[in-house]
Amino acid sequence: MQNLLAAQGGCIGNVAVVELMGLEDRATVDRWRNHRQILSVKDDAGQWVYPVWQFVRKHKRIMLGIRDCLAELPFESESEPLIFFLSPMESLGGHTPLDCLRSGKIEAAIKAARRYGWRKNT
Repeated sequence: MQNLLAAQGGCIGNVAVVELMGLEDRATVDRWRNHRQILSVKDDAGQWVYPVWQFVRKHKRIMLGIRDCLAELPFESESEPLIFFLSPMESLGGHTPLDCLRSGKIEAAIKAARRYGWRKNT
């Protein structure tokens, strides 16, 4: 998992998210994490970190489609959503859901999340 995250730019901590997004404090980041509106995983020290690829620095926002996909995904473990976003899928022509979001194919990624969630719940 760490290799996958590193290949996509790595992760940043709460303070870096606050600065990147222009927030007043980390309470917003904590709220996003607690309400499944942002991807997060614990690092080796047990601290929450956030994959940097989910942020659009220029616009200071979370990438379009991330929250919609997270709403469709089961959370059996904290790494499951990361596996979803970074795994190539046949239904997406061998691309990852992250590839789809980056190229503006938001609905395709959301549909993949629905299928993924449906399979996990059956």
